[in-house]
Amino acid sequence: MSLLIRTWHLANGLKVEIFDHAVSYYADVSAIKLTICCDVEVKKEYVRPFETHPHYGAIVETLGNVAAYRREIVKAGVPSRHLSAMKRFLVEKFEENALAYFERDDFAKKYIAKRFGEIAAEFAKKDRI
Repeated sequence: MSLLIRTWHLANGLKVEIFDHAVSYYADVSAIKLTICCDVEVKKEYVRPFETHPHYGAIVETLGNVAAYRREIVKAGVPSRHLSAMKRFLVEKFEENALAYFERDDFAKKYIAKRFGEIAAEFAKKDRI
């Protein structure tokens, strides 16, 4: 079961959330798994530069209306007595080091371009086979 532990509503319109999926796996030892989630709207102006790509239509269809950003932070072997402190530490480090990238005005555009490239690479693999 996942538990929402933090949400940021950013000035650029994005919402970044962190979900906790920690599990106890042996005696008083747990594995922390935090999932960072951010849904990015796929705007036409983000994909317009790729219109000449041979698989443009299929890639845009695969992208859909929203591209989901997902990243996991995993830390295994955490004693139960340190669990909440370690979660706080990991969230604080994310906030200090990575949240600034989400706050950039061009994050959505760059993320959609990256996802377009990843999907295009998948289509290219299929073409080779």
